[in-house]
Amino acid sequence: MANEFLQKGIRGTSAHTDAAVVFEGLDWQQAGEKPEKCPHSVWQLLWHMNYWQDFMLAYLKGEAPRNPEHAAETWPEDPRPASEQDWVQEVERFSAGLQQAEQESAKDFSEEGFGRKRRTRADLIMVIINHNSYHAGQAVFVRRMIGTWPPPSGGDTW
Repeated sequence: MANEFLQKGIRGTSAHTDAAVVFEGLDWQQAGEKPEKCPHSVWQLLWHMNYWQDFMLAYLKGEAPRNPEHAAETWPEDPRPASEQDWVQEVERFSAGLQQAEQESAKDFSEEGFGRKRRTRADLIMVIINHNSYHAGQAVFVRRMIGTWPPPSGGDTW
């Protein structure tokens, strides 16, 4: 049951929009739009989400990723992707990471020993779920501000 709960959380259910849907239907130029007084573009949010999703997945694979010294290292400076290819690659990277997280959530969620603090698999998957949910919400807000929400599938608009 707990594994099912984690798997549903990765994709977003009920009050949470599927994190992958947040980037649907957005082109690379729109992804780089940053409204006035808005701290991040959708591109920056996606890049940041990928950074930490990859970081937690590395722990789950038994790797020891380097901890950033400053939060700024986990954000791209430029609000815009350099090209359409960069945008597409980051969206694909995010989707692939979600699939990896789903695979990890099907394993023994109580297994311990991951990361510096020797956390459980469930702990790290919950970090991925919570972090993605938080920033996906920000991306929806930015998309609303730039007039590109909802995505073709409807997103959270019903």
